[in-house]
Amino acid sequence: MSAFLELYRAGGLILIPIVLLSVILYERCSSLLVFLVRSRRSLERGHLERGDVLALRTLQDDLLESFWRQRATIAAMIKAAPLLGLLGTVIGMIKTFDNLALDAGKKSVEGLTQGISVALISTEAGLGVAIPAILVLYFAQRQVQKAVHTLVAAESGTVRPA
Repeated sequence: MSAFLELYRAGGLILIPIVLLSVILYERCSSLLVFLVRSRRSLERGHLERGDVLALRTLQDDLLESFWRQRATIAAMIKAAPLLGLLGTVIGMIKTFDNLALDAGKKSVEGLTQGISVALISTEAGLGVAIPAILVLYFAQRQVQKAVHTLVAAESGTVRPA
């Protein structure tokens, strides 16, 4: 808890929405990955053996619809994280210039370092939240592509499940 308070003191108020966004974002990412694992298990359990074209198309449509719906929400949060970091950068730079204006004529290194610290830490936090989530989303998209390929192959009768 004290590490979080230190981070908050160093990075400013903007870290609260960044942390909240990261919790929601990674909950959504983990839900998406669980959904993909369950879908894959469902396919492996023999739903492809029936050879029912309508059932295969329904599985494919459900998989794609659910993925794209979840992807849109996750992508919006991924885009918001660096923007929140940028907002923290602007807040930090304003703090820096305010400290310079208040201490005109004095050499206020502490005021400069506080503002620059807020700017850098909030930027780092926003990017630190977004970059791993982009990788998770890319991995999930590849898994959906593989599942759709398997369904299309099963529909055409070229592949049978193991």
